[in-house]
Amino acid sequence: MLRSSTVVAATLLGAAVLAQPASAQDFTTTTFSGTTIWVGGGVQFLSLPDINFTYKRSANGSLQRQTNSHNDWLDFGGATGGGLETALGYWGGFRVSGSVKGFWSNVEDDHTTKCQGAPGSARCVIIDPNDASGAVGSYLRTRTERDADYWGASAELKFATGAPKEVKPEIYRNDYFIAGFDVRGIDQDNRLNGVQGPLDVFTYQETLDTTYTGGYIGFGGEYSFGFIPGIKNVGGFYDRLGLRTFVNATAGLYNAETDYTGRFDYRFFPTPTSNVSRSDDDLAFIGTVSLETRKQIGDRTSLSLWTDYEYISSVPKMKYAGPDGPTRIDDEAVFATRTMLRLNIGLGSQQLYNGQGY
Repeated sequence: MLRSSTVVAATLLGAAVLAQPASAQDFTTTTFSGTTIWVGGGVQFLSLPDINFTYKRSANGSLQRQTNSHNDWLDFGGATGGGLETALGYWGGFRVSGSVKGFWSNVEDDHTTKCQGAPGSARCVIIDPNDASGAVGSYLRTRTERDADYWGASAELKFATGAPKEVKPEIYRNDYFIAGFDVRGIDQDNRLNGVQGPLDVFTYQETLDTTYTGGYIGFGGEYSFGFIPGIKNVGGFYDRLGLRTFVNATAGLYNAETDYTGRFDYRFFPTPTSNVSRSDDDLAFIGTVSLETRKQIGDRTSLSLWTDYEYISSVPKMKYAGPDGPTRIDDEAVFATRTMLRLNIGLGSQQLYNGQGY
């Protein structure tokens, strides 16, 4: 788990080193000249694949996996991030800026699963994920605790298509194109504890860490609801509050490298601890749509409510040893949403904004 916080710390340290006091003018999310920085905090929603570890025997004798941890949109936790963007000049007719940025978030949840049959029955089944040896009982209550860090760091270039625009578009105006390199990870620590009344039956602990390394391209600009009467330039709600709205979209391909280690203990047998490990490489697609609502609060400062909507095509889902084969790493697509309130600051003595509400 340490590498997630280390990446974010390194990103912010790099931002501090690269920052040079200079004049700046904000252009949607692209710096016009000089340097801007931002810091923020908020909430992360991350719906991870289910954990299916224990078994319940059906009336016909077949084994059915129990869901020990549910995939739930209510799984959320805190998020923080920071970044820096600086102007790089004109390249081939494009006004180019470069940025480094990073985020870190943590999501925790817990879930309790029960299995109950007639006294003396073999209703509830546990299987060692290493050697597939099993134990049975008539009652089992399993508590699952999941702790996941989701983190990322990226370096990005933006190619602006023209001079800064101060007038809101009727619907959408594309202002820049994006190309970037990205490293992110989902690091899970999961623990299951099974009991029968006061008796500890088993404990199982695993680490399931996936690192995504790849690149992405995209575009972005400003949008508005100016085509609706009363919204634009006629005293509409957004205009009265001095708000501007922006969007960008990115799509990228990543190498997804997963490492898994598990430790299993039967608590009522004098048996040695069982250990199992696996690794896997996969190709993942990550698509992101980001929405920003910004309010200028000073000549060199603004506040942004920023939300990232993410689709990740490959997130590891463990298939534990059982009738369908040995322990292996599978995958599943997930969605994630991160919302942060950001403070944007232009470095240097001159103003970041032109005083016209931009």
